Amino acid sequence: MQRSLSWLFSLLFHGILVMVLFQAVHFTPFELKDILEVDLVEMEMPKQVAHMPVPQELPSPEPVAPDAPAVAAPLPLDKTVVLADSPPQIAPLPEPDSVMEPEPQAIEISPVKTDTPKEEAKPDQIIVRKNDFVASRGHEARFGRAMMADYYSYSADEFSGQFKTGDDRVVSIIDARNTKYGRFLIYDSKNKTLRRLKQFGKYVYTIGPSVHADEPVTGSVTFLAKNDRIERFILMTDDDRIAHYPVKVHVREDDIVFPGKNTELQGHTSLPPYGEGFTGVVFVHGNLCEEPSLIKGFTRALSMRNLASLSFTPRGCESENPTPGTIEELTDDTVAALAHLARQPQVDGNRLGLWGNGPGAIAAIKTVGSHRQTPLRFMVCLLDDTLEPDTMPAQKELAQLPIPVLWLITGRNTNKWRPFITTLEGLRDHDRLPFSIVIAPLKASRDVLEAKGEQSGWVEQVTEDHAKLADSWIRNIVK
Repeated sequence: MQRSLSWLFSLLFHGILVMVLFQAVHFTPFELKDILEVDLVEMEMPKQVAHMPVPQELPSPEPVAPDAPAVAAPLPLDKTVVLADSPPQIAPLPEPDSVMEPEPQAIEISPVKTDTPKEEAKPDQIIVRKNDFVASRGHEARFGRAMMADYYSYSADEFSGQFKTGDDRVVSIIDARNTKYGRFLIYDSKNKTLRRLKQFGKYVYTIGPSVHADEPVTGSVTFLAKNDRIERFILMTDDDRIAHYPVKVHVREDDIVFPGKNTELQGHTSLPPYGEGFTGVVFVHGNLCEEPSLIKGFTRALSMRNLASLSFTPRGCESENPTPGTIEELTDDTVAALAHLARQPQVDGNRLGLWGNGPGAIAAIKTVGSHRQTPLRFMVCLLDDTLEPDTMPAQKELAQLPIPVLWLITGRNTNKWRPFITTLEGLRDHDRLPFSIVIAPLKASRDVLEAKGEQSGWVEQVTEDHAKLADSWIRNIVK
């Protein structure tokens, strides 16, 4: 107890002593004069810096709308144009005996679901993937498809279309799943390459070295969605050192039914992304039962060039066992399609035309000669390998065409059309008919030529090459 009190008094004493000593010390304040006194040294004046001359202002270019398509120089109406930038002539290759293996269907496996046995193809049977799948985005995977699928989902049909880069480069995704290809195709308008896409995931597809091979992988396509549709994709290939992000051109499409002669016809309209008052084109591909996805691919290419289009299914092609109709029936259906297109509010009824493709060119010519109810401003006749010169109308019928015609002659062998071209040149030079003749040999790489035999021209038509060529001519006619 005594020791504790001793320590307490000792601490108290020392604390009081420190306080007394601190109060006894006086600090001498600094004089204001001492604070302001500084040593002045001689300052070196900065050197004068010569200013750079002001560059002369250059005249600013006129603003260009970002979505406006590039317009090529108009085609002449009094000359025959030969596109000489085609690749060397390659001998036609026979159709392969074996069919390319289609992309296998992705099957979801769970404890209560089992894999179904793979169907084996018969020697004369082609198995293609016809049923679609729904691709889901990240938030659907996190919160469940049952909650989000009704609001945020899109199908693989959205993958196909025309995708455009900032430098007017067009990359086309072609839906060829129901054809002998069995998959989506990708065509690059810059490199003129055609490849099949192999599914790697819901959004990712790989690109092989050719249309026949999937490995080694030379590139990839990753689709990116916005809301309920595909907006763009990421393209990475060995040909380019950087990735590209082509943006999809969302044309307005609709499947329609319109009245024909003694029947109802099934058709498809394709309009540019927005606006109205467009030039209208009825697309006639002949009485052959072509794959509808290829037809839609071409009409999308027209709409990307601000052309409204209407295509229709020929008679006899709706059933499982198609029986193509006659040229006379096709002509009647073309007349009905023109009347229906003229009634559309987005189309200028005074700027209508026909596009005859292959056998459809014959029906288009007969429609112009026999139809007077709907005024026509122009016609495009694309003559390719699916048509023979001896099936074309005679010179007397061609001489009665009252509207400008763009004769676009393409295919592997354009020399077979030389007598017919001579006839057209005579009508143009002597009878002063407004005929424009363009000879465009099939501009395609070898893998395009090998892809579909004599039908390979369809691939190039879908990829907007011919649409771009005809666009400048049509604009010059209807301006």
